[in-house]
Amino acid sequence: MMPARLSKNKLLQVLFQTPLARDSPCTREVCLERGQMLLEKQTRIQHVYFPTTSVVSRIYLANCGHTSEMGMVGREGVVGISLFLGDDRATNEAIVHVSGTALRMEATAALAAYEEHHDFRLALQRYTRAMISQISQVGVCNGLHSIEQRLSRWLLMTLDRKPTDEVGLSHHFIAQMLAVRRESITSALLHLRNKHLIRYDRSGIYIRDRAGLEAASCECYDVITDEYARLLDFTPSQVSIARVSRPLTPKSDA
Repeated sequence: MMPARLSKNKLLQVLFQTPLARDSPCTREVCLERGQMLLEKQTRIQHVYFPTTSVVSRIYLANCGHTSEMGMVGREGVVGISLFLGDDRATNEAIVHVSGTALRMEATAALAAYEEHHDFRLALQRYTRAMISQISQVGVCNGLHSIEQRLSRWLLMTLDRKPTDEVGLSHHFIAQMLAVRRESITSALLHLRNKHLIRYDRSGIYIRDRAGLEAASCECYDVITDEYARLLDFTPSQVSIARVSRPLTPKSDA
């Protein structure tokens, strides 16, 4: 039987369904803290990470010091995917977005599994295509859509990758992810609250009307979600873990 911890990540579910790989000791469960740097641009990839309850952001860090989130990875995927594309150096920063756990695998073991197990290789190839689509669509979103639409998409994507609806946030962190001013995030949150889509105060953000929040988002959320469904036969919100309705709890820096 597959260990429960392995079943929490969709890609590892595929790998450890293979009898020869099922008892492999090559994964180690680690605790990740928000803000922790997992990969730094142009550094050699020593490990890949398969999130289970954590969420990781792929970040572009400009020379001026400003950041922008290119994509996010939860229990549907893996951090360090360039390793499987023939490049053992990170193409961008990977920073923990939501604290939680992940399964860490040494790069050499991950490459061996990729070469030896057909279904795992195919799943990684399809996941890579879905991630490329996500990164492309986020770029379109950041260039074309309003802050409120982008914030709605970002909240939905974060919630999709969490086992519960609770995550520590700060206005400053969200602003960094969306490459906007913190005051703009505060204004957009208040606007969503006035539309009765969320309930927001210093104690947290509660999604009151998910369908309404999806409507407030741009089409990019649906494009990204549909592409995951097409390529992987599931969306990030459908990966194995029952959800518990709790608040998104921001650490207000107002």
